Amino acid sequence: MKTWDLIRTANRNLFRNKLRTTLTVLAIFVGSFTLTMTNGVGDGMRDYVESQIKNIEGDRVAMVRKKIETPNGPSSGAAVEYKEGSDESDETAIDPNTVLLTQPQIESVVRDIPGIIGVTPRYSIRGEHISVEGSKKYKVELGMLSDGLVAKTETGKSIGGPNQIVLQIGLARALDEKIENLVGKTATVGYKIPDGSIKTVDLTVTGVMTKGFMTNNNSFVSSDVAKRMFEDQSVQAGPNRFLGFTIQMDSSDPTKIEAIKKRLDEKGFEAETVADTQQRTYDAIGIFKTGMNLFAMVALLAASFGIINTLVIAVLERTKEIGLQKALGMGRGKIFAIFSLESVLIGFWGAFLGAVGAIVTGLVANQIFVKFYARSFEGFSLFAFKPISITAIMLLVCGIAFVAGVMPALRASQLNPIESLRYE
Repeated sequence: MKTWDLIRTANRNLFRNKLRTTLTVLAIFVGSFTLTMTNGVGDGMRDYVESQIKNIEGDRVAMVRKKIETPNGPSSGAAVEYKEGSDESDETAIDPNTVLLTQPQIESVVRDIPGIIGVTPRYSIRGEHISVEGSKKYKVELGMLSDGLVAKTETGKSIGGPNQIVLQIGLARALDEKIENLVGKTATVGYKIPDGSIKTVDLTVTGVMTKGFMTNNNSFVSSDVAKRMFEDQSVQAGPNRFLGFTIQMDSSDPTKIEAIKKRLDEKGFEAETVADTQQRTYDAIGIFKTGMNLFAMVALLAASFGIINTLVIAVLERTKEIGLQKALGMGRGKIFAIFSLESVLIGFWGAFLGAVGAIVTGLVANQIFVKFYARSFEGFSLFAFKPISITAIMLLVCGIAFVAGVMPALRASQLNPIESLRYE
């Protein structure tokens, strides 16, 4: 008997008792449906987050800041040991009680770390208004695109030189509905300086950024512009201080990046790349999916006992038939194969119907959710059903069904043909 013949025989045997088989398949359906839906939610979230956080890329850039620690210090009333030879006037000495850094301090941190080819302080800037070649003025929020980072754009390109700006997409649409018309034009940005007056700077629009978590509000300027604005807006009498800085590295090799991060960690600093931010988000989504999938696995576990029950009863009902098949020369292996295939087919039909039901439900839910609850989330789908996930779920369910059917299949294959023929 060929494999296909075994499958046809097993499938035909299943529907000898349609009600019992249908109820068992429905139990598998519930678990498969739940598993498909929870994976669909996770994949939908991952796709959306990925499209949003990947609007700024840079595999050789890391954001660095001083680690925030809470050891006993002056603020807690504890005494601090005086160290001989310490020079409080040393401009490169880092105050352990503050996260703010001066330019010389930043340079001293990275000076002896190989693999770092550029350093840019994190300039905090504030914009007041923006207009493009005489257009109406709009409020603007500004950020700095550090050297080495690339902004993903709907039109145009990322910053590639001095005196440039990429616009936030909502602002760009307000300036011109055809956002591609803005590329190459001159934008006049106004910003307030300490005496209360407004100073302006003319910048070339290089592109319009895709919508994302990191660009929902900010338009980004080149680092040279950010530096000038920061110096104009600074009210400190002493040297400028920064919350952090970005570093450019000479390689995107993960091993070398980790070595640099380790050196910075030894000096009391933490570095994070764009990839680290993305991975942290993916890990959170993965934890969510795992937690939700546990509920589906409980349903599948319960359904597996239904498979065992169905096949045990089938073995009892077909004991004489099994004895006759053995008497006519059918071996134990084929008997085992037929009953194992019956359990796998129960799992297959339950998984198939569960996946189809979940996909139909998810597609309808997507339309309702986006229409009534998520209009502002461009490109968001609550459920995303990927072929690889659906295939994995079906294989998992079939695997669980096979394991559940092993015991009844072994029992059937080990029946004595003479005793089976006498079975009442």
